[in-house]
Amino acid sequence: MITFITAAYNEKKEANVFLNSLLLQDNPNWKCVVYADVPNEYIKNLILDINDNRIIYYQNDLKTGFWGHKNRQFALQNLVDTDFVLQSSIQDYYLPITVSSILQHSKTHDFIYFDCIHNGFGYNVLSTSPKVCHIDWGCFAVRTDIAKKIDITNTESRVTDGIFVENCMKISSIKVLKINKILLIHN
Repeated sequence: MITFITAAYNEKKEANVFLNSLLLQDNPNWKCVVYADVPNEYIKNLILDINDNRIIYYQNDLKTGFWGHKNRQFALQNLVDTDFVLQSSIQDYYLPITVSSILQHSKTHDFIYFDCIHNGFGYNVLSTSPKVCHIDWGCFAVRTDIAKKIDITNTESRVTDGIFVENCMKISSIKVLKINKILLIHN
């Protein structure tokens, strides 16, 4: 099973797209923690209306900023109880085969990553690799016990995702796999 930790802020339309992309997964073995950086009644009510116990909502009362890194860190350390974790943004959209593609390799690999179509690259393909400036939150899943050991450091940096990934790659025994598919659209 995999948990999506999803950073949110003040999104509306994007929340609908993201949550529906999870609900359309061809493998139901996922959970999602949506963590809003300030109260977001729209997302909270959307999740209540969906009424799927795999999706839970958390919020900060005050803005912590920094792209949701502190919220991801809290959720990772306190709310994830599945074998794998994927840290994303509520602005992301996953293809319906994402969960099955990751879980297919979860018994034999610790870190699984894939390409995406990324708004920061003019909606072109981001051909990912496990290093700073070549990967994005949402483009990889990691075994939860490893993620909790690595933790999310440098929560005020734009490249926190890449730092996290590079720290994962420093583990000598880590088994890494790239799925050669686009599984994410990052808006």
